[in-house]
Amino acid sequence: ARRRCTLACTCSHAFDHRHLSYLHCTTLSLRNQPEFKSLLVCWRHSRASIIGAEMALSMQGTLFRYGPKQAHTAFLSGRHRKHVILVGGLGDGMLLAKYAAQLADRLDSISWSLVQPLLSSSLSGWGIGSLDEDADELSLLANHMVDTRDSEDFVLCGHSTGTQDAVRYVNRAVSSGAPQPRGVILQAPASDRDWLATNSSTQQQLDLCRSMIDEGRAEDIAFRDDDGTPLTARRFASLAGSGGDDDMFSDSFTEQQLQEKLGKLVEMPTLWMMSGSDEYVPASIDKGAARRKYEGVLRHPKSRCVVVEGAVHNLAGHEDEAAEIMADFVSSL
Repeated sequence: ARRRCTLACTCSHAFDHRHLSYLHCTTLSLRNQPEFKSLLVCWRHSRASIIGAEMALSMQGTLFRYGPKQAHTAFLSGRHRKHVILVGGLGDGMLLAKYAAQLADRLDSISWSLVQPLLSSSLSGWGIGSLDEDADELSLLANHMVDTRDSEDFVLCGHSTGTQDAVRYVNRAVSSGAPQPRGVILQAPASDRDWLATNSSTQQQLDLCRSMIDEGRAEDIAFRDDDGTPLTARRFASLAGSGGDDDMFSDSFTEQQLQEKLGKLVEMPTLWMMSGSDEYVPASIDKGAARRKYEGVLRHPKSRCVVVEGAVHNLAGHEDEAAEIMADFVSSL
């Protein structure tokens, strides 16, 4: 059901010493006159770098359903017929980063709207999800926006592991007939494999998962993370293993290998947005060389690679700058 509402979020943080860093306890409030409903939701926000005990966000918009599953909901900020769809990373949900509010405001000034969807893999569902499932659900959303909300165009913006969803969507849309985005934003496309390789427990977990896959138990739960999130053998191997389905941005790739991973995306207008102080990029990686490699594979004349100097993975503290860069790219399309 459509309803005008305020999406308000108050988060508290607790450190999780594994590779997925913070636990969030979030209160979502839907204010719809004369009713008021409050929902308490807990999730692990992967790759978060927010420092401090609390943050508060509030956005105005429309909460709506786009598909048959319980998770198929999205939050629309703005009433324009062009949309930026913001897809989060592992453990993310709505209001995944503080820059969402600034981005919505900046997009509104150029007559675009922001859409924040939930997928089956959002929040604690990432450990049993897949890129193909995410791409299928994003296709449902894109078709809903065209059929129900008269969408004229959209840009797909992936944050963190959501960048892998963006790449997969573009390449599947060619064969599936799903709506093609006018452009793509890859915000913090860091390699899960490179980051996980820095953790002492990863190899043992990966060996277990590979053994389970060899035994025909790829979809069985291999283990749970510290916050209780279940991970199938298939998904963890996809994230941590060389050549896994999620392995798209690893530093070991040559320019040719990276181009093959990105597929059709290299021909599409793309904003490759790196964080200059990304805590999820190992210090051993030469970021300058990585940027040159990324620039080398992007073929469209409107594509560009930008480094937000001093910014961490989720752009905390650089929200206005980030929103300006993203909106400028969108307005150029």
